[in-house]
Amino acid sequence: MKKNFIYNLKEYAIKNDVPIINDEGLEFLLELIKTHNVKTILEIGTAIGYSAINMAHLDTKIITVERDYFMYEQAINNIKESNLEENIKVIYAEALELEITEKFDLIFIDAAKAQYQKFFEKFKINLNENGIIVCDNLNFHNLNINEVSRGTRQLLKKIERFKEFLENNDEFATTIYNVGDGISVSKRRMK
Repeated sequence: MKKNFIYNLKEYAIKNDVPIINDEGLEFLLELIKTHNVKTILEIGTAIGYSAINMAHLDTKIITVERDYFMYEQAINNIKESNLEENIKVIYAEALELEITEKFDLIFIDAAKAQYQKFFEKFKINLNENGIIVCDNLNFHNLNINEVSRGTRQLLKKIERFKEFLENNDEFATTIYNVGDGISVSKRRMK
């Protein structure tokens, strides 16, 4: 049931242009969760619940935030169908307007790319001392900035500025991995 359900969810996402983490990125993320012994996760950007469901199978507790009501409802239904309501709490909200007090072992940012730096700065206070912040889509499909529309060019520039923000951050040490669609892993620097 699990494999079939995940496969069907992925197929639905592909057919309906729902942005989900790709296979290589997901495998990398799940390996990070195992090696860092992650038990609690805050996910910014739920979509249909695909990554949350996959992460919850590793016996983690997840709070995931989605701002699109249609996606939020689909995620709720998919999580129910996967019998993971105990592990995953979906919040319908604009993440930048949300106040969360809990602390997490991992914060996974996979939402509006233009807002990554704001998400990072807002939610870093919710990270456990030895936690990690993971951001997906930093290669953004390896698009060439000279071959895209003006709007996409602006987005690519914002992603580049975010990468510079990560590289020059005094509080966090970040490694950007060329897996999936480009994934960053940020850990607090030791004082």
